[in-house]
Amino acid sequence: MPVLLLAQIGSPPEFQSSGTFQSSPSAGSLDGSSHVAAERTQINESLIRHLRATPEAAPGIRLIENRLLREAELHFRKHGPAEGTAVVLFLTGETGRSAEILCSIDDPRVLPLLGETVGAAPAWSARLLARIEKLATSHAAPAAAEYYWARALLMQAPERTAEAIPHLERAAELDPKATRALLELGRLHAAQHRNQEAVRAFEGALFRDPSLAMAHYRLAALYRAMGDTGRAGLHLREYQRLKGLAPAR
Repeated sequence: MPVLLLAQIGSPPEFQSSGTFQSSPSAGSLDGSSHVAAERTQINESLIRHLRATPEAAPGIRLIENRLLREAELHFRKHGPAEGTAVVLFLTGETGRSAEILCSIDDPRVLPLLGETVGAAPAWSARLLARIEKLATSHAAPAAAEYYWARALLMQAPERTAEAIPHLERAAELDPKATRALLELGRLHAAQHRNQEAVRAFEGALFRDPSLAMAHYRLAALYRAMGDTGRAGLHLREYQRLKGLAPAR
């Protein structure tokens, strides 16, 4: 078995940003380079997916999918819904204007949009946190409310990390198919060197979805830190297989 090097599990490609997101809505493109940071890309895809849950947003979504962002913004401003305008503004880098719109909507369907974008507009952190708390504690589906409230605490009030953990645990319990809460729990436990708890969270996520590449990556790093190079190697190789990467040598 090849020796597992620390460098091989130090920083996955998902965390290596090598491009800038388009900052002008007139550019009509979802990204300003061919290498948009994967994390930001995932947020953008999540926003569009959540926006699809609003039937009246369909015409604007088609414009977004055709990369006609300026036209999509004009459409949503004229025909609504307002959260469609907010999503387009976020896609084009205008996170403050996006936050302003989202914070003005008192409707549970904006909770996922707020939850996905909560860390992007620092000047709006207090208002975003207050709006998410209100929506999460009054309107939303229980599992989503627990998850997005925890995420808001972690993004906007890191001193309240301990308060976020039980929300993540409840989110995982309430939705047996969800994995994001377990991935976040594992990350938090690992950051605080609670390795066994972190392993249980990541293994729990993989039990629900064995194709979670990041769970395999995190477990590889954890097992390596715990001195279990055998299991570390297994998870690293599975991560590489899922991501289409060359095996470690």
